[in-house]
Amino acid sequence: MKEIKLFITRRLPSIAKDMLSRHFEVHQNDKNEPFPADKLNKLVSEYDGILSTVSEKFTKDVLKNKNKLKVISNYAVGLNNIDVEFAKSIGVSVYNTPDVVTNSTADMTFALLLSLIRKIQDAHEFVKQNKWKSWDPELFLGEELNGKTIGIIGFGRIGKAVAKRAVGFGLNVVFYNSSIVNDTIPGAIQTSLDELLTNSDYISIHVTLNKETKNMVNLNLISKMIKKPILLNLARGEIVNTEDLAYALKNNLLRGAALDVTHPEPISHDHDLLKIKNCIITPHIGTATKECRENMAKLAAENLLKHFGVKY
Repeated sequence: MKEIKLFITRRLPSIAKDMLSRHFEVHQNDKNEPFPADKLNKLVSEYDGILSTVSEKFTKDVLKNKNKLKVISNYAVGLNNIDVEFAKSIGVSVYNTPDVVTNSTADMTFALLLSLIRKIQDAHEFVKQNKWKSWDPELFLGEELNGKTIGIIGFGRIGKAVAKRAVGFGLNVVFYNSSIVNDTIPGAIQTSLDELLTNSDYISIHVTLNKETKNMVNLNLISKMIKKPILLNLARGEIVNTEDLAYALKNNLLRGAALDVTHPEPISHDHDLLKIKNCIITPHIGTATKECRENMAKLAAENLLKHFGVKY
Protein backbone atom coordinates (compact mmCIF):
# COMPACT_ATOMS: atom_id res chain seq x y z
CA MET A 1 0.00 0.00 0.00
CA LYS A 2 2.98 2.26 -0.58
CA GLU A 3 0.88 4.21 -3.04
CA ILE A 4 -0.88 5.74 -0.02
CA LYS A 5 0.93 8.86 1.18
CA LEU A 6 0.70 10.09 4.78
CA PHE A 7 2.06 13.19 6.48
CA ILE A 8 2.87 13.70 10.18
CA THR A 9 2.72 17.41 11.00
CA ARG A 10 5.07 17.48 13.99
CA ARG A 11 8.07 15.69 15.46
CA LEU A 12 6.35 13.07 17.60
CA PRO A 13 7.45 9.84 19.31
CA SER A 14 9.03 7.66 16.62
CA ILE A 15 6.58 4.80 17.15
CA ALA A 16 3.98 6.55 14.96
CA LYS A 17 6.23 6.85 11.93
CA ASP A 18 7.69 3.38 12.50
CA MET A 19 4.24 1.76 12.53
CA LEU A 20 3.01 3.64 9.49
CA SER A 21 6.16 3.33 7.38
CA ARG A 22 5.77 -0.45 7.25
CA HIS A 23 2.69 -0.01 5.07
CA PHE A 24 2.64 3.50 3.62
CA GLU A 25 4.85 6.22 2.21
CA VAL A 26 5.27 8.53 5.18
CA HIS A 27 6.64 12.08 5.31
CA GLN A 28 7.05 14.12 8.48
CA ASN A 29 7.72 17.60 9.74
CA ASP A 30 10.88 16.84 11.71
CA LYS A 31 10.79 20.14 13.58
CA ASN A 32 9.27 20.48 17.03
CA GLU A 33 7.08 23.36 15.94
CA PRO A 34 3.61 23.73 14.40
CA PHE A 35 3.39 22.99 10.71
CA PRO A 36 3.13 26.30 8.83
CA ALA A 37 -0.49 27.31 8.34
CA ASP A 38 0.13 28.57 4.82
CA LYS A 39 1.25 25.08 3.78
CA LEU A 40 -1.75 23.14 5.08
CA ASN A 41 -3.56 23.65 1.76
CA LYS A 42 -0.82 21.69 0.03
CA LEU A 43 -1.04 18.87 2.60
CA VAL A 44 -4.76 18.29 2.12
CA SER A 45 -4.24 18.31 -1.63
CA GLU A 46 -1.28 15.96 -1.88
CA TYR A 47 -1.71 13.39 0.90
CA ASP A 48 -4.18 10.57 1.52
CA GLY A 49 -3.95 10.89 5.28
CA ILE A 50 -2.61 13.33 7.87
CA LEU A 51 -1.54 12.74 11.45
CA SER A 52 -2.08 16.21 12.93
CA THR A 53 -1.72 17.99 16.26
CA VAL A 54 -3.87 20.65 17.95
CA SER A 55 -1.58 23.32 16.48
CA GLU A 56 -2.81 22.76 12.93
CA LYS A 57 -6.14 24.39 12.11
CA PHE A 58 -8.03 22.45 9.45
CA THR A 59 -10.72 25.01 8.73
CA LYS A 60 -13.27 24.86 5.95
CA ASP A 61 -11.04 27.14 3.87
CA VAL A 62 -8.18 24.67 4.22
CA LEU A 63 -10.21 21.49 3.77
CA LYS A 64 -11.91 22.72 0.60
CA ASN A 65 -8.53 22.25 -1.10
CA LYS A 66 -8.86 18.51 -0.50
CA ASN A 67 -7.86 16.31 -3.39
CA LYS A 68 -6.71 12.86 -2.29
CA LEU A 69 -7.27 13.38 1.44
CA LYS A 70 -9.34 10.65 3.09
CA VAL A 71 -8.52 10.84 6.77
CA ILE A 72 -7.12 13.03 9.57
CA SER A 73 -5.93 11.40 12.78
CA ASN A 74 -5.61 14.08 15.47
CA TYR A 75 -2.90 13.67 18.11
CA ALA A 76 -5.28 14.93 20.82
CA VAL A 77 -8.56 14.15 22.54
CA GLY A 78 -10.11 17.44 21.39
CA LEU A 79 -11.07 18.13 17.79
CA ASN A 80 -11.68 21.87 17.92
CA ASN A 81 -8.76 22.47 15.55
CA ILE A 82 -10.67 20.64 12.80
CA ASP A 83 -13.97 21.55 11.15
CA VAL A 84 -15.23 18.02 11.68
CA GLU A 85 -18.66 18.51 10.14
CA PHE A 86 -17.27 19.98 6.94
CA ALA A 87 -14.59 17.30 6.79
CA LYS A 88 -17.23 14.58 6.97
CA SER A 89 -19.34 16.31 4.34
CA ILE A 90 -16.48 16.06 1.84
CA GLY A 91 -15.66 12.47 2.71
CA VAL A 92 -12.79 12.99 5.15
CA SER A 93 -12.88 10.83 8.28
CA VAL A 94 -11.57 12.34 11.53
CA TYR A 95 -10.17 10.46 14.53
CA ASN A 96 -8.78 11.45 17.93
CA THR A 97 -6.92 9.83 20.85
CA PRO A 98 -9.36 9.94 23.78
CA ASP A 99 -8.57 7.13 26.21
CA VAL A 100 -4.82 7.50 26.53
CA VAL A 101 -4.84 11.09 27.84
CA THR A 102 -7.11 10.41 30.81
CA ASN A 103 -4.69 9.59 33.62
CA SER A 104 -2.07 12.20 32.80
CA THR A 105 -4.67 14.97 32.61
CA ALA A 106 -6.36 13.90 35.84
CA ASP A 107 -2.98 13.77 37.59
CA MET A 108 -2.16 17.25 36.32
CA THR A 109 -5.45 18.58 37.70
CA PHE A 110 -4.36 17.73 41.22
CA ALA A 111 -0.76 18.76 40.61
CA LEU A 112 -1.99 22.27 39.80
CA LEU A 113 -4.55 22.38 42.60
CA LEU A 114 -2.11 21.23 45.27
CA SER A 115 0.61 23.52 44.00
CA LEU A 116 -1.74 26.49 44.34
CA ILE A 117 -3.35 25.75 47.70
CA ARG A 118 -0.08 24.67 49.35
CA LYS A 119 1.82 27.65 47.89
CA ILE A 120 4.52 25.39 46.44
CA GLN A 121 5.85 27.91 43.93
CA ASP A 122 6.15 30.70 46.51
CA ALA A 123 7.78 28.38 49.04
CA HIS A 124 10.33 27.22 46.48
CA GLU A 125 11.25 30.80 45.61
CA PHE A 126 11.49 31.61 49.35
CA VAL A 127 14.15 28.93 49.79
CA LYS A 128 16.01 29.93 46.61
CA GLN A 129 16.19 33.53 47.82
CA ASN A 130 17.85 32.42 51.08
CA LYS A 131 14.95 33.61 53.21
CA TRP A 132 14.52 30.32 55.09
CA LYS A 133 16.11 30.97 58.48
CA SER A 134 14.10 28.73 60.83
CA TRP A 135 10.95 26.68 61.14
CA ASP A 136 7.95 29.02 61.31
CA PRO A 137 4.44 27.83 62.28
CA GLU A 138 2.87 30.68 60.28
CA LEU A 139 4.93 30.20 57.13
CA PHE A 140 3.03 29.57 53.86
CA LEU A 141 -0.21 28.43 55.45
CA GLY A 142 -2.34 26.65 52.89
CA GLU A 143 -5.47 24.55 53.10
CA GLU A 144 -6.37 20.86 53.24
CA LEU A 145 -8.48 19.06 50.67
CA ASN A 146 -10.10 16.64 53.10
CA GLY A 147 -13.75 17.51 53.74
CA LYS A 148 -13.94 20.19 51.05
CA THR A 149 -16.17 19.92 47.97
CA ILE A 150 -14.94 19.73 44.40
CA GLY A 151 -17.35 20.36 41.56
CA ILE A 152 -16.53 18.75 38.23
CA ILE A 153 -18.09 20.26 35.12
CA GLY A 154 -18.15 17.55 32.47
CA PHE A 155 -18.13 13.89 33.50
CA GLY A 156 -16.52 12.03 30.64
CA ARG A 157 -13.39 9.92 30.96
CA ILE A 158 -11.22 12.68 32.42
CA GLY A 159 -13.94 14.03 34.71
CA LYS A 160 -14.44 10.55 36.14
CA ALA A 161 -10.70 10.07 36.61
CA VAL A 162 -10.55 13.36 38.49
CA ALA A 163 -13.46 12.19 40.66
CA LYS A 164 -11.64 8.95 41.55
CA ARG A 165 -8.61 10.90 42.70
CA ALA A 166 -10.78 13.42 44.55
CA VAL A 167 -12.48 10.68 46.57
CA GLY A 168 -9.03 9.40 47.56
CA PHE A 169 -8.15 12.85 48.89
CA GLY A 170 -11.26 12.85 51.07
CA LEU A 171 -13.10 15.42 48.98
CA ASN A 172 -16.85 15.52 48.58
CA VAL A 173 -17.47 15.18 44.84
CA VAL A 174 -20.36 16.69 42.90
CA PHE A 175 -20.52 16.87 39.14
CA TYR A 176 -22.58 18.44 36.40
CA ASN A 177 -23.04 16.79 33.04
CA SER A 178 -25.34 17.76 30.19
CA SER A 179 -26.84 14.25 30.23
CA ILE A 180 -27.63 11.71 32.94
CA VAL A 181 -24.58 9.64 33.91
CA ASN A 182 -25.36 6.05 34.85
CA ASP A 183 -21.84 4.70 35.29
CA THR A 184 -20.80 7.17 37.97
CA ILE A 185 -17.96 6.96 40.49
CA PRO A 186 -18.72 5.78 44.07
CA GLY A 187 -18.88 8.90 46.19
CA ALA A 188 -19.62 11.25 43.28
CA ILE A 189 -23.07 12.83 43.08
CA GLN A 190 -24.63 14.30 39.94
CA THR A 191 -26.22 17.68 40.56
CA SER A 192 -27.48 20.73 38.74
CA LEU A 193 -25.01 23.33 37.54
CA ASP A 194 -26.41 25.96 39.92
CA GLU A 195 -26.04 23.62 42.91
CA LEU A 196 -22.48 22.82 41.91
CA LEU A 197 -21.61 26.49 41.57
CA THR A 198 -23.14 27.28 44.96
CA ASN A 199 -21.51 24.49 46.97
CA SER A 200 -18.04 23.93 45.52
CA ASP A 201 -14.73 24.96 47.10
CA TYR A 202 -12.95 23.94 43.89
CA ILE A 203 -14.37 23.76 40.37
CA SER A 204 -12.65 21.73 37.67
CA ILE A 205 -13.62 22.02 34.00
CA HIS A 206 -13.57 18.93 31.79
CA VAL A 207 -16.05 19.60 28.98
CA THR A 208 -15.31 19.62 25.27
CA LEU A 209 -15.19 22.92 23.41
CA ASN A 210 -18.24 23.52 21.24
CA LYS A 211 -20.79 26.25 20.54
CA GLU A 212 -22.51 25.65 23.88
CA THR A 213 -19.35 25.64 26.02
CA LYS A 214 -17.40 28.47 24.37
CA ASN A 215 -17.19 31.29 26.95
CA MET A 216 -19.31 29.12 29.26
CA VAL A 217 -17.37 30.35 32.28
CA ASN A 218 -18.00 34.07 32.26
CA LEU A 219 -18.73 36.74 34.85
CA ASN A 220 -22.37 35.71 35.05
CA LEU A 221 -21.44 32.11 35.90
CA ILE A 222 -18.67 33.16 38.27
CA SER A 223 -21.11 35.39 40.18
CA LYS A 224 -23.01 32.24 41.16
CA MET A 225 -19.92 30.70 42.79
CA ILE A 226 -20.88 31.56 46.35
CA LYS A 227 -17.81 30.07 48.08
CA LYS A 228 -15.34 31.96 45.86
CA PRO A 229 -13.74 28.71 44.75
CA ILE A 230 -10.49 27.92 43.00
CA LEU A 231 -11.16 27.39 39.30
CA LEU A 232 -9.23 24.80 37.30
CA ASN A 233 -9.27 24.54 33.52
CA LEU A 234 -7.55 21.62 31.82
CA ALA A 235 -10.00 21.38 28.94
CA ARG A 236 -9.77 24.19 26.35
CA GLY A 237 -8.94 27.84 26.90
CA GLU A 238 -11.95 29.26 25.07
CA ILE A 239 -14.33 27.68 27.59
CA VAL A 240 -13.30 30.41 30.05
CA ASN A 241 -13.70 34.09 29.19
CA THR A 242 -10.19 35.36 29.89
CA GLU A 243 -11.11 38.97 30.62
CA ASP A 244 -13.91 37.94 32.99
CA LEU A 245 -11.56 35.55 34.79
CA ALA A 246 -8.97 38.29 35.31
CA TYR A 247 -11.66 40.62 36.64
CA ALA A 248 -12.98 37.94 39.01
CA LEU A 249 -9.53 37.24 40.44
CA LYS A 250 -8.69 40.91 40.88
CA ASN A 251 -12.00 41.57 42.64
CA ASN A 252 -11.93 38.54 44.95
CA LEU A 253 -14.81 36.74 43.25
CA LEU A 254 -12.56 33.68 43.01
CA ARG A 255 -9.95 32.46 45.50
CA GLY A 256 -7.61 31.44 42.73
CA ALA A 257 -7.25 29.83 39.32
CA ALA A 258 -5.04 27.12 37.83
CA LEU A 259 -4.96 26.92 34.05
CA ASP A 260 -3.22 24.52 31.72
CA VAL A 261 -5.02 26.04 28.73
CA THR A 262 -5.70 29.68 27.91
CA HIS A 263 -7.33 31.93 25.36
CA PRO A 264 -5.41 33.10 23.48
CA GLU A 265 -2.91 30.25 23.46
CA PRO A 266 -0.05 30.71 23.96
CA ILE A 267 -0.78 33.59 26.30
CA SER A 268 1.45 36.66 26.27
CA HIS A 269 4.14 36.77 28.96
CA ASP A 270 2.86 40.18 30.10
CA HIS A 271 -0.84 39.26 30.23
CA ASP A 272 -2.81 40.46 33.25
CA LEU A 273 -3.40 36.91 34.46
CA LEU A 274 0.33 36.38 34.91
CA LYS A 275 0.48 39.39 37.22
CA ILE A 276 -2.08 37.89 39.61
CA LYS A 277 -0.45 36.01 42.48
CA ASN A 278 -3.20 33.44 43.03
CA CYS A 279 -3.22 32.31 39.39
CA ILE A 280 -1.02 29.51 38.05
CA ILE A 281 -0.64 28.97 34.31
CA THR A 282 1.19 26.09 32.67
CA PRO A 283 1.83 25.72 28.90
CA HIS A 284 -0.77 23.08 27.94
CA ILE A 285 1.17 20.17 29.46
CA GLY A 286 -1.73 18.17 30.90
CA THR A 287 -0.84 15.19 28.73
CA ALA A 288 2.91 15.71 28.93
CA THR A 289 4.07 12.40 30.36
CA LYS A 290 6.35 9.98 28.55
CA GLU A 291 3.72 7.27 28.79
CA CYS A 292 0.92 9.42 27.47
CA ARG A 293 2.89 10.92 24.59
CA GLU A 294 4.00 7.45 23.46
CA ASN A 295 0.47 6.06 23.71
CA MET A 296 -1.01 9.05 21.88
CA ALA A 297 1.41 8.52 18.98
CA LYS A 298 0.63 4.82 18.91
CA LEU A 299 -3.14 5.33 18.93
CA ALA A 300 -2.99 8.09 16.31
CA ALA A 301 -1.06 5.71 14.04
CA GLU A 302 -3.49 2.86 14.79
CA ASN A 303 -6.37 5.08 13.73
CA LEU A 304 -4.79 5.48 10.31
CA LEU A 305 -3.96 1.80 10.00
CA LYS A 306 -7.54 0.82 10.84
CA HIS A 307 -8.95 3.35 8.42
CA PHE A 308 -7.01 1.86 5.54
CA GLY A 309 -7.82 -1.71 6.63
CA VAL A 310 -4.34 -2.68 7.77
CA LYS A 311 -4.01 -5.32 10.49
CA TYR A 312 -1.27 -4.65 13.02
